[in-house]
Amino acid sequence: MLEWSWAAWGVSAAAVVASGLVAGAEGNWRRRADLDIGFRNHGGMWGDAVLLPVANAVIVPWIDWGWWLLAPVAAAGLTSVALHALWHGATSYGVRDHMWPTRPTGRWNADLSLAGWCHVAYVTGELGLLLAYAVTPVPLPVVALVTVILTVHVPLGLLHPAWFATGGIRVAGTRLMTGALVTLWGVTGIKVLGF
Repeated sequence: MLEWSWAAWGVSAAAVVASGLVAGAEGNWRRRADLDIGFRNHGGMWGDAVLLPVANAVIVPWIDWGWWLLAPVAAAGLTSVALHALWHGATSYGVRDHMWPTRPTGRWNADLSLAGWCHVAYVTGELGLLLAYAVTPVPLPVVALVTVILTVHVPLGLLHPAWFATGGIRVAGTRLMTGALVTLWGVTGIKVLGF
């Protein structure tokens, strides 16, 4: 049984649109000579805008809202910070994208653009919802749809940007993708088996 939350879909899509507007206002909407990948060229942002709102719309009706959600959101916030630090790579020579259009300091948080901070917040909310989903009983059609969506989104978000910017795939991206997919499929297996 699939229930649908238009509010969850709308908030999810609006958050990505707002981040895109910020990237555009900062001049980082599309690729240019000194920007390897703009917001509009980033596969992960398209997955955030098109795929994840659908997953969120079918997850939200099953979430039991309460104070317990502070734990997954706090864990998601820490994870979002760690992921963005990893994606930056602690170097001034990395890919220049809408999140790090320049890298004057070589520190992820000091080099992060306003659109990048929007993405840190977006990932915190998204991961918080997905962690809540992981521990919430949901019907098998929801599990199937969310698994398919995330199985497509993870490679799109982790492999496409490096390929677009450099013409190659980064080892760190493949490792992170593998870990994310193994975790996703493990959660899916647990949910399907009804543990």
